[in-house]
Amino acid sequence: MKKLLNIFQLALKLFIIFLVTFIWARYFIRNFWLASLISVIVTVVFELLSRVIHKKKFQREELKLQEKEDAENIFLSIATCDKPLDFFLKLAKVRHLDTIKKKNYIQINHDDEFVVALYPFLNFAPLDIDELAKIISSLKKDNIGRLVIVCGQYNKEAISFAKNFDFEIVILDKYSTYSSLYKEYNTYPEITLKYKKDKKLAMKDLVAYSFNRQRTKGYIFSALILFLSSMLIRPSLYYCIVASLLLVFALISFYNPYFNPKLSNEIL
Repeated sequence: MKKLLNIFQLALKLFIIFLVTFIWARYFIRNFWLASLISVIVTVVFELLSRVIHKKKFQREELKLQEKEDAENIFLSIATCDKPLDFFLKLAKVRHLDTIKKKNYIQINHDDEFVVALYPFLNFAPLDIDELAKIISSLKKDNIGRLVIVCGQYNKEAISFAKNFDFEIVILDKYSTYSSLYKEYNTYPEITLKYKKDKKLAMKDLVAYSFNRQRTKGYIFSALILFLSSMLIRPSLYYCIVASLLLVFALISFYNPYFNPKLSNEIL
């Protein structure tokens, strides 16, 4: 059944693309068969190109979305674990053997006596100036050359405030931490908790109603009437625009998953 549904969806998409192309071809070409041939060629080429482009784009976007989701879940997991410093000690030792776990941070000693402090600020509230001042105050006794603060998020004021000290301060939010530390060191915390995904409405209910799959037949039927008319008379520009819009709306209504949420057949 799933294979038959995929075939039907592909056939419907190609049919709509053909209709759009044919409507505009008939506007410029009087010969019916030549317009039909051009429409078939354009439909095939469009489908082949769309498959290649969609595959590459989907892979890139899927990777970005997955990494963003992982970054959020990792921060949630590590912020609620018992010993988060143990993980950051493990991560730092991947490249820096001379690494020590202090009370609230990880100290990384370099050969040139340059010291880096890796400080996990694992609060769910954004890192602000007051919290940053407390962290810096707690490190006054140590000879720190660079302070790297890992946090969930931070206020812009904290970045400006960090520039007032005589040692370098690097502030990484959960996404920067994922790319600059976890991914760079190829070491990831275990994801023990995950945020629940809530679908947020991005458009008004009227738009969602207009592009529901139930509207597809109406759009196609209206476009077909205009299409049949093109076989008898040469279409006008207004006709081409309206018919094209109807078919585009049909494609959106049928294929857009946002306006067609999947419902489970069994609730309990």
